[in-house]
Amino acid sequence: MTVANELTDSDRANIAALEALCKQHETLQGSMFLSPEQNFDPKMPCFYMLYHPSKKNELIAFLSIFAPFDDEAEIYAYTAPAYRKRGCFYSLLKRALTDLQSYGIKNILFVHEPNGIDCKFILEKMPTKYQYSEYILTINSSDIPMFSMPDSLTLLPANSSDLKKLTILHAAAFKNPLNVSRRFLQNILSLPHIFAKKLIFKGKIIGCCFIIKQEHNLSLISIAIHPSYQKKGYANAMLHAVLYELSISYPGLPVSLEVNSENIAALSLYQKIGFQVSSQFDYTYTDRNTIFDFLPQ
Repeated sequence: MTVANELTDSDRANIAALEALCKQHETLQGSMFLSPEQNFDPKMPCFYMLYHPSKKNELIAFLSIFAPFDDEAEIYAYTAPAYRKRGCFYSLLKRALTDLQSYGIKNILFVHEPNGIDCKFILEKMPTKYQYSEYILTINSSDIPMFSMPDSLTLLPANSSDLKKLTILHAAAFKNPLNVSRRFLQNILSLPHIFAKKLIFKGKIIGCCFIIKQEHNLSLISIAIHPSYQKKGYANAMLHAVLYELSISYPGLPVSLEVNSENIAALSLYQKIGFQVSSQFDYTYTDRNTIFDFLPQ
């Protein structure tokens, strides 16, 4: 077993090959989490690889951890179809849970697609419970119409000098403790491939969102309007303005975002703007100690 915080080019190629194999086997749509810099501790171990014992370049199982906050971890995993039901996933999971214990992380969410029949079969045997689904929505930047921001609103770049005000906004919008939102934003604002936008109303920051620039697409994360200013059309205005700017700067690139299935208002807004559901991930919960004790010794 190989445990890492960073991936080599060879690792990434092997993960991509395994991912493609599993997608074809079960008609899956999503992609694995491969961005350690988005974890609350960018140096924490988050990639677990199991290679064939006699074929060093054949990756037979892979597990990754996404932990943007220090109280919860999302787990993604693939096992090559020919090596399933041999304990590969359990081996990777047990090591990952041991590492998560050292960080004090108790809440575990297994992330999987509805089509992942083998994964669902395993989770149904384990002490887990379905929590919610996340929809991945996508729009092509070339399909975004011209937009003029209302005179009362201004969209500007945000940076670390806005950290205090963004922290208050983010904590209120997502119902986080201030220290949790501050740590998350400090990490995000320090990354070179992520840039931020802030929405200004009467001199106050009332909204924000963050754009992740990748080679073939753009992703919007942490889209937020302060609760005091919600249901006034400001989220709609901010998103239209952000998307229009992206269509100018990155013509032709698709733009994606995630929305919780329980957030009906946000899902409706995104679809009215033109986003379409491209894939779905289900989140199944357990706590670290319960699942660790369940695993084969």
